[in-house]
Amino acid sequence: MSVSIEGRIDLAGPVGKLLHRRPLKNGTVMQSFGVDPVSGDIFVAQLMGGGTRLPDESAPLSYADRNLRGDLCVTRLDPAGAVTGHMYLRGFGHGVALGVENRAGVVRLWTETASEPNGKNEGFGTAVTSFDFRSGTVLDHGSPLHTPPYRPAPGAEFVTCTIDRGAAELVVRFHHDGAGYFERHDLEKARAGVWEPLQRIPHPDQKGWFQGYTSHAGVLYLLSGMPISPDHPDNPPPGNVHLTAVDWATGAILDQRLCVAAPGLPFREPEGMTVVVRDGVPHLCFGFAGELTGPRTCTLMFLSGAPETDGVKVLTDWRPLALAAGVTADRYAPEGRLIALGGTTFLQLRGGVKGAFAADGIIATLPDALTPTLAVRANVPRNNTAGVCVARVEASSDRQLRIYGGRDTHVITWAQLDSFSAVWS
Repeated sequence: MSVSIEGRIDLAGPVGKLLHRRPLKNGTVMQSFGVDPVSGDIFVAQLMGGGTRLPDESAPLSYADRNLRGDLCVTRLDPAGAVTGHMYLRGFGHGVALGVENRAGVVRLWTETASEPNGKNEGFGTAVTSFDFRSGTVLDHGSPLHTPPYRPAPGAEFVTCTIDRGAAELVVRFHHDGAGYFERHDLEKARAGVWEPLQRIPHPDQKGWFQGYTSHAGVLYLLSGMPISPDHPDNPPPGNVHLTAVDWATGAILDQRLCVAAPGLPFREPEGMTVVVRDGVPHLCFGFAGELTGPRTCTLMFLSGAPETDGVKVLTDWRPLALAAGVTADRYAPEGRLIALGGTTFLQLRGGVKGAFAADGIIATLPDALTPTLAVRANVPRNNTAGVCVARVEASSDRQLRIYGGRDTHVITWAQLDSFSAVWS
């Protein structure tokens, strides 16, 4: 069998970002995500939070009960990270993988379903299905509103699916008789309920705790690793997250790398993968659940398949910055972008600002795509006052771009950002 590997993306390449520490509808850990190929909206699956009471339920259920039953929440976010909708799925599973289609403007999701508990009282799917995303609604397993479930083998467990856009296929993962497998299906046939596996391969060694997968044009990608938290003292920073690329044609591992993206992110549990194609360029996206206490958040990183031009790879093109109150643009409005030089990601800024900074203050708010996990900084020119003509500008993980050095004795009235270039992570 000949399977193209045109979908191979460099696992050692520089990383960019889609979302930064975004809250979801429920405060539980994200499990997987998918992206609408038309709108760019992001759909995140998570276990339903404890204490939730749905309209037809007589009382709220605990998190343990939701986990046992396989009750899920799917949150929809716009590309900027704002929550724009949600849907509850009862009796579906753990949310390990998620496929998103846009059929003439109607979003359709592919997920696991027919949840059954494992030995730890956690519900996992035993089949896969698809259904329209309907915000604010509750969908139960067995409803006529989802397609007839497909079970890849009698007694199959941990059954999940995702979409391979590069090959127009649906990929199904499952366990059977103590072993794990992946299989490929023609997506159009799967939509019609015709289930004829094109190929089945044994589950490769993903090196550690399995956390997600995706596929693109002949390459299967796996995500593994544990969170960084007091509950896992054997996993100190930078953590044990690994990315693995597998050749569908042979089942052989093409590459396997330790992933150190999003350093400093609290908790940093790897969760979910997908491939997003923008302007013909594939981006291998992978997620991290964040926050040690309180509601968890969603951070999404990516590796870009874009080629280099004169040694430069553009990860995120110029994006406008939202200026703080009292700050105005000085001739050219401030913008930022991410580029890679020699495999290292840099944040670059351009444009200028005017204001009256008699103390350290905020210049602007960064979009998620430019927000670092660890603060980055550079010196920039400013108005000369009493011989002081340089200020420090810092981009922080709270999305704020700050300027330092203004004082009553030498107020900053303008700053020029074109010289800002700093290693970003």
